[in-house]
Amino acid sequence: MKWTETRSLLREPLLHFFLIGAALFLIFGWRSNSVSLPGSQTGTPMAQIVVSRDAIDQMNNLFAKTWQRPPIEEEQKKLIEDFVRNEIYYREAIAIGLDRDDEVLKRRLRQKMEFIYEDITSWVEPTDADLKAYMKKHREQYLTDPQVSFRQVYINTNKRGTSAESDARQVLAQLTAGADPDSVGDRTLLEPEVPLSPLWDIRKQFGDEFSNSLLELRPGRWEGPIRSGFGLHAVFVRESVSGRLPDLNDAREMVKRDWAFERQKELKDAAYAKIRERYTVTVERPTAVTASAIAAANTRVTTR
Repeated sequence: MKWTETRSLLREPLLHFFLIGAALFLIFGWRSNSVSLPGSQTGTPMAQIVVSRDAIDQMNNLFAKTWQRPPIEEEQKKLIEDFVRNEIYYREAIAIGLDRDDEVLKRRLRQKMEFIYEDITSWVEPTDADLKAYMKKHREQYLTDPQVSFRQVYINTNKRGTSAESDARQVLAQLTAGADPDSVGDRTLLEPEVPLSPLWDIRKQFGDEFSNSLLELRPGRWEGPIRSGFGLHAVFVRESVSGRLPDLNDAREMVKRDWAFERQKELKDAAYAKIRERYTVTVERPTAVTASAIAAANTRVTTR
């Protein structure tokens, strides 16, 4: 089989479901041959515990990371015995049903199931076509910030009071007629001339309201007045550059991460839906007290 055909096969959702199913079969098959039941005889497969070489290596590595040295023989024996004790208590607890109605344990086991799906989906490597299609589908998420260069003349609303709006329109008329921008308006510490800058940078100085209004102005003419947190402004936009979708090479790692996250969610949801088909779910009606409490909570949420 050619490599291109192999890659295409690896990308098939049906193959992912098959791999997930095979992994679950192996996991549950191992558990069914390993779980101890009360009354099982020592030495039978049901009561057997194998401390594998990999498990011992993991214990030793964790010990070394914690204590900055490998364990001595006596410490390793304690590590192994602690592993065996955990396994025995775990099996006995499952056998007598201590796992039932334990929400913390249920959430933890759910996480482990979902980790299995995530691990399987991580085998799939997206192509450039996949990433470009994802970028196009979520283009707002990856657009570069718009850029604007402009000249502004400030009108102090605190100083001018109720006449600020009419004064601002008068200043705008003077500028449109050719007045020198330095000869009209009020003094301010704000930059009168702003070079081509991304909108996020302009927001830091002039605020959201001003920056959002800036995008609606036509370049090459005095317009306004537009408002900021400081007052009013007559604005001459010199250049306005719209946000653009970056080249894939400039955003590859971000897009690949987002693509993988969405792919994992899709496959986890699909796998869960398939498993859920095997169950009949019955939802009992809540008691009158509980129902009234839920209704009251819903009312509080909607009226806020």
